[in-house]
Amino acid sequence: MFAKQHSLPLYFAFACVWFWGCIALGYIQTFHFWVPLLGALAPALSALVVTSMAEGEPAVRELGRSLRKWRVGWQWYLVAFGLPIAEGLMAVGVASAFGAFKLTRINMEMLRATLPSIWIVFLFAAGEELGWRGFALPRLLAVRSAIAASLILGGLHALWHWPLLLLPHQFLSDLPLAPWTASVIAEALVFTWIARGTGGSVLLAAFFHGMVNITMVFYDGVDPHWMPWLKCGISVLVTVVLVRATGPELVRQRSRSDTAPV
Repeated sequence: MFAKQHSLPLYFAFACVWFWGCIALGYIQTFHFWVPLLGALAPALSALVVTSMAEGEPAVRELGRSLRKWRVGWQWYLVAFGLPIAEGLMAVGVASAFGAFKLTRINMEMLRATLPSIWIVFLFAAGEELGWRGFALPRLLAVRSAIAASLILGGLHALWHWPLLLLPHQFLSDLPLAPWTASVIAEALVFTWIARGTGGSVLLAAFFHGMVNITMVFYDGVDPHWMPWLKCGISVLVTVVLVRATGPELVRQRSRSDTAPV
């Protein structure tokens, strides 16, 4: 069956057509607000459609269960919520040391106004992660090493976003392409580590994704010329440390004490 043999290319094609089409429609005044928001659901909808075509209803149900998988070790909640905060604080520290951080650059009024609706960030993160980490990652891991699968998926994830950087009047139009893309690819390895450590929990991947977006507020205080490169540098540094600590398969290596008989 064509859909089963080519599920990954189909998923990526559907996700891009849906998302990029919504961005194009967003330039029409009538659709300016709502259509781009619907585009953020493209990965989830594409994953559900392709899974249904290729494997049927049981696989769709299994994909949905990955979004509800919350019974994982407490340390993964600490990673999902704490690691982005730690990275943001690191960015503040580095930028401050070089005189490139000012608290007044952060729009506190806007921040306070958006706090009641912060849950929406996690909603859209879940919409993305159901596709990228729930559907695409397991299929890539079946035929590639963890690092290779992560780099491929990170590259595709970044490419999917590119219109937001390359087209005028978009959410990310003021960001340079190279450091932003490198950051997304580097973070893909962290996502894979979380996914493998939690048994494929899309929920924890969504928490991490949402927190990465929320903690970008730390970078708002950084000099705009510094910000993209600082974010890139920290993301790459964290990934290098992670790979050295976990190995090429991005799983915690058991020590002798873990396996020794009691």
